[in-house]
Amino acid sequence: MTPVYSVIVVTWNNLQYTARCVDALLRTLPSDAEVIFVDNGSEDGTPAYLTDVARRLGDAARTVFLDENLGLAGGANRGLEVAAGEYLVLLDNDVVVTPRWLEGLRECMEEAPRAVPGARRVGLVGPVTNSARGPQKVQNPPPFQPEALNELAAEHREAFRRRWAPSFALSTFCLMMRREVYAEIGGLDERFFPVGHEGADLALRAQERGFECMIASDVYVHHEGSATLSKAFPGAQGLGGAELFFEKWRARRAGKTRLVAAYRVRDAEATLRESLDATARFADAIVVLDDGSTDGTGAIARSHPAVARYERTELPPGVDGRRDRDRALQMAAELSPDWILAVDADEVFEMDRARAERLMQLADPHIKALGFHWYTFWEPTRTYFRADGALGAMSGYRMYRNEPGLRVARGAEGGLPGGGIPEMPDGCGRFTDVRVRRLGYDTEASRQARLALHGRPDPYTPPRAGAPPEVADLASNTVTLRRYAPASGVSLCIIARNEAERLERFLAFLEPFVDEICIVDNGSDDATVEIARRFTDRVRVHRTDRLDLAEVRNVGLEMATRPWILSLDPDEELAHWDLPRVVRLMDDLDVHAYSFEIANHQKDGPPVMTIAVRLFRNDARIRYGRAVHETVQPSLDRHPELVVRAAGVEIQHYGFLKDDGVMEEKLSRYLEANQRMREEDPADPMPWYNEGLHLLNDGRDDEAIAFLERAMVLGQRFLSPRSSLAQIYQHRALALWQSMVAELPPGHPVRPTAEESAAALGRITPARMLVGQARRRRLQGPSHGE
Repeated sequence: MTPVYSVIVVTWNNLQYTARCVDALLRTLPSDAEVIFVDNGSEDGTPAYLTDVARRLGDAARTVFLDENLGLAGGANRGLEVAAGEYLVLLDNDVVVTPRWLEGLRECMEEAPRAVPGARRVGLVGPVTNSARGPQKVQNPPPFQPEALNELAAEHREAFRRRWAPSFALSTFCLMMRREVYAEIGGLDERFFPVGHEGADLALRAQERGFECMIASDVYVHHEGSATLSKAFPGAQGLGGAELFFEKWRARRAGKTRLVAAYRVRDAEATLRESLDATARFADAIVVLDDGSTDGTGAIARSHPAVARYERTELPPGVDGRRDRDRALQMAAELSPDWILAVDADEVFEMDRARAERLMQLADPHIKALGFHWYTFWEPTRTYFRADGALGAMSGYRMYRNEPGLRVARGAEGGLPGGGIPEMPDGCGRFTDVRVRRLGYDTEASRQARLALHGRPDPYTPPRAGAPPEVADLASNTVTLRRYAPASGVSLCIIARNEAERLERFLAFLEPFVDEICIVDNGSDDATVEIARRFTDRVRVHRTDRLDLAEVRNVGLEMATRPWILSLDPDEELAHWDLPRVVRLMDDLDVHAYSFEIANHQKDGPPVMTIAVRLFRNDARIRYGRAVHETVQPSLDRHPELVVRAAGVEIQHYGFLKDDGVMEEKLSRYLEANQRMREEDPADPMPWYNEGLHLLNDGRDDEAIAFLERAMVLGQRFLSPRSSLAQIYQHRALALWQSMVAELPPGHPVRPTAEESAAALGRITPARMLVGQARRRRLQGPSHGE
């Protein structure tokens, strides 16, 4: 009998994990499944164990023994070559499966297209787990308890029943693949040896053929996480090989920059020509679906040279307009574009062909949807835009990669405007900083006409069901307007030194958002410069005789050409959902710079928060100062006419998570530069403060106090020394109270006060965060004889 399922388990040593995996697998394996064990040359008794298991399973098992370790992809491919099932399942040997896991994955594969809006035919499905990168990891998983796992999985299945969601990528720790997908695209790419982006690459190839990748949130399995990888290839990361991955997909999609704009219009004579003219500057072709216009809209569209196809339809009043949105999408797809842009007749995209091409050639191949930001003009001169309510914060995805089977699943309810783009998996969208000027609200008459469209002829009439949230803005009697900036755009300015490990991902994330990238390398001896030049031609190598990071950063500022500058480091991150907020910060013509909260993540304990200016105008008055711990604050202080405001946005900084040895070398270089700054300018409080922190990190508290007090005297409004001194004295007070509690006998009249004080201080006193050699010494504990 031909099996329905083929489960492929790849092993290399780690017999204890393999035995645990196989035990759970055999308890949950249906009768119509086969198991294929592929061993990558184990030397710990695994081959003998697998031979015995296969003997007991009989025809339901096969074994493939390899002479060398081919990694995950090589082993999995050898198993796929002999698999006979319709559903092919890859399973890591450090996974513990749970009852009905196979049936749950199969149910998602077959039923999701009918249950999930916009879902295409499902080709790959993965479960959720306790340990994985990306969306398959559940939040706050409980500790692994083998005896409770099945009960946990059952509760999870009930709580998340039929919660299925498309995903931009899937991990290979437990992955079901339809045989049809394997027949079309093959197995895992073995170039990512030993392990890296095989699952992400497989998902992308499947999506290119029109298959959906789905997460079955109602199927929970336990995953140890890199248990075999870490032993087979010490130092390898679960998602290593980013450089190879990006390189493969950059080459695969090279030259694919055909963009078609899709319009669905009705009675848009007042704005259509201006919109078409703007779109024609960057699109290869335009298609227009006219939904029964009664004015000159059709004549404008038919006569425009950029319009490759025009169709007219009649949509009866009250009918769902999604059908016509879908038809416009289909018209665009029939021209075989690489990307499709949905445009409304009153929209003017501020984008040229060069920017459009860059957006279609992004390094991160997962990006399938691009977001823009709308500015709704509120008066005929189009000088002021609506800056409040839903209209003042409109951002959304409108440009998307053309793949088979895309369709509009939601939006445009009741024949109303809105929606009109296909569903996209979470994680595959990125925001640009491109503005869209919205022209159709610039007179009272046009606004009233739009209100009437939504069945709201006056502010007292409720809007029709399905009306977008901006309807309330249209009916509002109070508005906030802001002058529209004539120029926009942001330059990303970074400095780098031996950042090859993280630079590719850092730049790939921000590449869609910024207009240009300016990188100054301060003497790297790894692949930093090579990686940087894949993203931008604005790369300059600037070595300094002595450590002077302000000088290096200012070189980058001189390279920038856009109105605003975003200054970040490769070990820092902005959240994707905060990028629209960053765009809106740049709208205010009265502000010159914004300060951000920096969450400095620590190896031990919670992040330490600091504040720094990271977004500022490209203004010659704003420049970096100080050789280390460099900042633009001194230049802002010298020019009180420059307005600085809080951004209300957090930056995540992961630099303190680096290896202790690397951190110690950095601390030594910074200390030397800091001492030099203090000698050159003894009136500057910052070097005194920073050297105090160095002394504090080394455990030299008395010396640190002297430096921090000096910084406090020199900088009356400088709050950081006060905070550090307070923490030192809190630690000392806590230690004194704790020693009293230890010495005072029960019943002593002072003991309750000591206990209460120790407890209160213990709750509010943060742990001391150590880095470099100081942290290593603490972890090692006192040496022998201390």
